[in-house]
Amino acid sequence: MIRTVLDMRVRPGRAEEFERTWREAAAVAARYPGSLGQTLLRAPGDPLRYTVTADWSSREELARYQTSEDREALSAALDPLRESAAKALYEVVAHIAPGSRVPAPPAPVPQRGTA
Repeated sequence: MIRTVLDMRVRPGRAEEFERTWREAAAVAARYPGSLGQTLLRAPGDPLRYTVTADWSSREELARYQTSEDREALSAALDPLRESAAKALYEVVAHIAPGSRVPAPPAPVPQRGTA
């Protein structure tokens, strides 16, 4: 699974419009194969600071969305509402759902020639 994380600052007076536009954009992205969901977060002490996370089944599925005409149009609608944005891409190494049993980590493999 791939997770994108987008930290941004919204222009003063545009937060409600940003949230509404983001919801519309997220609904479009959710229709793409490989989309596993998106989350919009707002910083409690700074109502203009937001983080968006989006999970995708693979880099290939994410790339299909990122190169789509839909994404271009959605970005064009959101860009004027933001002062800044910084994006990061992560591979999800582990996700533990509530109530899941956490498997023990693998035992270390002994190295030859080490004391």
